[in-house]
Amino acid sequence: MWSFFLICLWLNISKAQEVIYGHEKFTEYHVGNMSLILTAPHGGSLNPSSIPFRDAGCWEKTLGKCYYRHSCPSGTVKDKVHCKVKIMADLYTQEMVLALAKEICLRTSGRCPHIVINNLARSKLDANREKDKAAFGVREAEQAWEEFMGFIHMAKSIMSSGILLDFHGQSHPEQWIELGYLISKASLNSGNFSSSDSSIYSLAKRQINVTFQSLLRGNQSLGKQIEVRNIKYVTVPSPSNPKPKSGNYYSGGYIVKTHGSQMTGEVDAIQIELPKWVRKGRERPKFAAVLARAIIHYYEYSVGH
Repeated sequence: MWSFFLICLWLNISKAQEVIYGHEKFTEYHVGNMSLILTAPHGGSLNPSSIPFRDAGCWEKTLGKCYYRHSCPSGTVKDKVHCKVKIMADLYTQEMVLALAKEICLRTSGRCPHIVINNLARSKLDANREKDKAAFGVREAEQAWEEFMGFIHMAKSIMSSGILLDFHGQSHPEQWIELGYLISKASLNSGNFSSSDSSIYSLAKRQINVTFQSLLRGNQSLGKQIEVRNIKYVTVPSPSNPKPKSGNYYSGGYIVKTHGSQMTGEVDAIQIELPKWVRKGRERPKFAAVLARAIIHYYEYSVGH
């Protein structure tokens, strides 16, 4: 399926910054010309009546398994405890990604990141989950999921190495910026982890003269690059906040796990969880400018092309 999908995309791509849309514009791909991908899976607002709302999955108690379908198979029941799904949007993440991409283009004289966006409301499609949980077996939603993932595969296919940054919003009381590398809160707190546990495993293998601690939360980390440019943008992990301690923290989800380098490939990935105050209003362009400079520095160090 991916091969056919990618061939179709190749036939439609002619230049950087062209926008390619999926079915009914449920997804979109802004073609870039650098080895950097920005994704926004949870900021959409489209609510087509042809796609039912995602609700709870179907729980099979004997096997302890969830089936994500609108009509439950025999022997299962809808269960909002065991088979809960999230439907709240990550507001202003699409706007943040577009503002950030514009800043990067301006600051690099026309070198622009690839952008992949899901325009469907999260109640219709969760593009940061496995397909069954994301789409509940609805073919139109499954197609949008396949297109979203296909756009990421398309961007990655023209990179020898690169970085994917997956943007989300959170409302944790700490109000800090959380960078997820697939290393859990408990592991960050204990220090019991290695580079092979992370979504930047390829970077760690390339930077043989730099410790993984430095890449993750030290002087060569993205957290360092953000905080050094403006200390009000508190970031974890970073040199000043190497671990979340008792605070809230997201370590990363399906996109980072699937498209990062933990399992295979040369493209690294980081999930960026932003508090609402940096995503909205007058703060968004200010933060986008700071984050753009941080990412450019991190990109040039990590990828170098």
